Amino acid sequence: MNGNPAYHAIALAAVVLLVLPVFVAILVGWTPRGLRGRRLAARLYAWALLCLYTLMPLNAVPRVLVYTGLGFVPVTAALICFIQAGRATRQTDSQRVS
Repeated sequence: MNGNPAYHAIALAAVVLLVLPVFVAILVGWTPRGLRGRRLAARLYAWALLCLYTLMPLNAVPRVLVYTGLGFVPVTAALICFIQAGRATRQTDSQRVS
């Protein structure tokens, strides 16, 4: 984003207004049409995407080694949530077939 902080602020505001409410709605109990019947997986996906969302405010801070290192924490948490969501989806699909 060319190093201009205004671009980071605009992107952060856009994500807060457009995407963040969807994650929160899923955590509260709403399930998107494509994930009906997989409520556990939907919640894990929402947690994973919220973890990735935390990178945006961290990325908006000027490059400091501490914040760059902290970026690995939400990425690792998101990876764990994605793996658990995949396992939950696989279990749900195998129970439907049986």
